[in-house]
Amino acid sequence: MSLFGDDVGRVSRPSSSAGASSRRAGGTARRVVEVLPDVAALNRALHYVESDNLPRELCVGDVVRVPLNGRRVRGWVTAVGVEAEPGRPLESVAKLTGHGTDREVMDLCRWAAWRWVGRLPTILSAVTPDRAVRTPSQRVPRHADTERSPGLDAALVRESAVLADRGPGTHLLTVSPTSDLASVACGVASVGQTIVVVPNPSTARHIESALRGAGATVARWPGGAAETMSGHTVVGGRGAVWAPAPHLAAIVVLDEHDEALQNESSPTWHARELAIERARRCGVPCILVSPMPSLEARRAAETRGSRSVVSTARRRAGWARLVVVDRREDDPRTGMFSPRFVADARRARESGETVLCILNRVGRARLLACARCGTVAECEACGASVRSDGDVLECPRCGTVRPKVCLECGGFSMKVLRMGVTKARDDLQTLLREPVVEVTSATDPGAQRGAGVVIGTVAALHRALERSAGDPEVGLLCFLDFDQELLATRYRASEEALALVVAASRVVGGRSGGRVLLQTRRPAHPVTEAAQRADPDLLAALEWPRREMLGLPPAASVAAVGGEAAAAWIAGLRDSTRVDEVEVLGPKDGWWLVRAEDPSTLAEVAGAVERPRGRLRLRVDPMNLPV
Repeated sequence: MSLFGDDVGRVSRPSSSAGASSRRAGGTARRVVEVLPDVAALNRALHYVESDNLPRELCVGDVVRVPLNGRRVRGWVTAVGVEAEPGRPLESVAKLTGHGTDREVMDLCRWAAWRWVGRLPTILSAVTPDRAVRTPSQRVPRHADTERSPGLDAALVRESAVLADRGPGTHLLTVSPTSDLASVACGVASVGQTIVVVPNPSTARHIESALRGAGATVARWPGGAAETMSGHTVVGGRGAVWAPAPHLAAIVVLDEHDEALQNESSPTWHARELAIERARRCGVPCILVSPMPSLEARRAAETRGSRSVVSTARRRAGWARLVVVDRREDDPRTGMFSPRFVADARRARESGETVLCILNRVGRARLLACARCGTVAECEACGASVRSDGDVLECPRCGTVRPKVCLECGGFSMKVLRMGVTKARDDLQTLLREPVVEVTSATDPGAQRGAGVVIGTVAALHRALERSAGDPEVGLLCFLDFDQELLATRYRASEEALALVVAASRVVGGRSGGRVLLQTRRPAHPVTEAAQRADPDLLAALEWPRREMLGLPPAASVAAVGGEAAAAWIAGLRDSTRVDEVEVLGPKDGWWLVRAEDPSTLAEVAGAVERPRGRLRLRVDPMNLPV
């Protein structure tokens, strides 16, 4: 055993490595392989030789057991036929567990470790199926035949197939919120083995069922790893982007705007970015699908591919009938519930329809508004809600400070708008004179089923998307305090607010279904205008220059650095020769922010910093910044 290779805690830009063979005494050839042990404290790959009792020759991506410091540990074969370091005895690989991945995905893992400044073993742990695959499936793969499934949207199937036939590149398809995503998946999968990435399990089940109905053989990732290695179409969550696919013809990412497609912990890899890179390396098309394409997807399509939009009439039909309730001049005694909402809710209940209210507030969330005109206090630079700090108002997003003066009417007095979901439930029960079910992420999933009136956080909205057959239709969905979403300090607040309207449109069934009410003191906000016009391009046109001004992704690349080792890591960064290529901000609440003009620069500069001992949280281009 000998030390070999780069420090995997500081992965360099991926490059191909040459192979070689080795011979033991007596002349019998035994290949030397490079194994990366799954040991947190070990940052280097090790050399071993293939054992004579292995069932087959080792391949890149195999999961093995190797001796290390008197015990056997799991590891991954990262190279075969390498040159052994002369004069050092090598131990043998103890056991072949099975297939973990393949050479193509291994190279993608190296790229991801470089791009998101992570440890390669951490990424390989996420890539490797829980159950070892000893032998790929022998079942012959079949691709989707769209003529066999009459329940699909024929126009959407054709359009998706046309995009896939355009060849290599990143192709963006803008659909309506209620478009049948299964039709998109079947259209793309008709060209050959396809990886279908979806953000949630319920959508994955629907897609899998539709593909099987179209005659395709489907492997659900990660449980169907043996089938993916044989060329079957792959369906799964964000991890499906790692699935081995020897006959890959296309990758499709559905609802690419959904934040569930990013890994929550470090390294913060994103399935959309991995899909784009993997498709580029394999020379196949990557289809990004969304009713409200992210700025990242728009940029990728503009630079590497093409864009397609469903017809205006069909797109608008998928957006719900939206009613914006301006609360600036409402009687304060009405509290959280406007007269318009109360009247609509009573009518909906008389018709037997479900009423769903969203108040994304569990604790003591605070929002300031002018006591004179009711306008919510926001930052004049970036549009986030501000907080009171003595005689001034401070923006927690960009740090702008201004006097405590209303930008609308010049008033000096501010009032606090505050109500939690529990108090709101009690008030709503009094108004409607019937039981109201409260739903948060901690609520039992079955509590919402069959309820006539529901109030809760966004967890209630997501559960409503999985409504069972026979449940009453949602006739009215109301965001009780949409300003909390519009003016949130998160840098993607506007996109997230529009995504809530997309989800609401799906719950009520688009324009032909129920109504969606937005209670707000910002009726002319770009998000509400984009939602009313069913045109997310209106918001995107304003968001890009704002991200450029603030130096936020995707206009720039940022890394949030925290944890007990953060101070030492930042010190190492400041001592590096390339520190002038990045901007270091902080600390604030225990976090630093490192900004570079593009992802490559950030990866090169941050990846060259030696990782100190202790816990280090390094989140590159996260969907939500911790500060």
